[in-house]
Amino acid sequence: MRKTCLLLLTLLLGAGAAHAQVDSVRASTLPPDQQAEKLYNSGLAKFNQKSYRAAVLDFDKALAAKPDFARAYSNRAAARYELKDYQPAVQDYDQAIKLDPNSFTPYFGRARAEEALQQPTEAELDYGRATERQADYAPAWYYRGALRFEKADYAAAKADFDAAIKADATYAYAWHDRGSAQRQLGSLSAAIQDYSQALKLQPDLLPALLNRAGTRRRAGDLKGAIQDYNNYLTKKQDNALAYTNRGAARYEQADYKGAAEDFTRAVTLDAGYAFAWNNRAAAYLKLEDYKKADADASQAISLNKEYAEAYLNRGHAREMLRQPDAACQDWHRAADLGLAVGLTHAANSGCP
Repeated sequence: MRKTCLLLLTLLLGAGAAHAQVDSVRASTLPPDQQAEKLYNSGLAKFNQKSYRAAVLDFDKALAAKPDFARAYSNRAAARYELKDYQPAVQDYDQAIKLDPNSFTPYFGRARAEEALQQPTEAELDYGRATERQADYAPAWYYRGALRFEKADYAAAKADFDAAIKADATYAYAWHDRGSAQRQLGSLSAAIQDYSQALKLQPDLLPALLNRAGTRRRAGDLKGAIQDYNNYLTKKQDNALAYTNRGAARYEQADYKGAAEDFTRAVTLDAGYAFAWNNRAAAYLKLEDYKKADADASQAISLNKEYAEAYLNRGHAREMLRQPDAACQDWHRAADLGLAVGLTHAANSGCP
């Protein structure tokens, strides 16, 4: 945002000033437009110092001096946004747009406030208006792409991320989110390339590392996926999902002991993580520790009464523990919840 130079008022005293009468000195004031500029610049300085309430007061005064001051409306709106006063911010942006409809800034700002007000349709339209007025402003493309991604319009989201990257090839988040759109569209190799570029631009962008791991796993590159999970977990050890996903990759590599260890870390971090309890049950089944498998599947069911896969796994554990009636009940329950293979296991075991 362009700042306007401060206008300085200086009193110049002539050589004869010492002999002048006191009542001959006159006060000097700035014209309203110049006073508005001075207050506006003061508001900008306070905004940059994150003194948002003080900035709003200065912009108030600037607008009192100059009611058609579009930039003051726009910047007061920005300060109000930072204060989470979203509806007043929208109203200020409305005024800025009326006064200067060709500027992209108030459209972008209004879109951000509309997002905060849970108005995604309005926000998407305003991001579009911002791109029409400033096609090389990458954030407008990016934020509209994020909205389109959230409503599962992945092709449109990708197109917006393409435009954001064209406008700013160093925009790591745009590379990352385009990777996620590519992944949803089934272009796994392209997604991996985008995540890699995001990490090249911003090595500490850990979600890109985690998402590249998941995409590599989906593409069948278990070794690459596990390496990414390893790198992620050396930097962040408090993510139960990361341990669960690495455990799943290890399970697919037939490293059942390593998988069980990762699922254990996951449930230690999040005791309410039903998915991790069930996955550890599956690993214990492979390790032929049927009592632990039964206990873990039961814990998953206690957390989610409609967890079909957990009933299926508990059925397998109870079959091996010589509890045929309980196994049959679990397999039938899995089938009732939509897992048709439960009926197959029940039939093969002679369940009534």
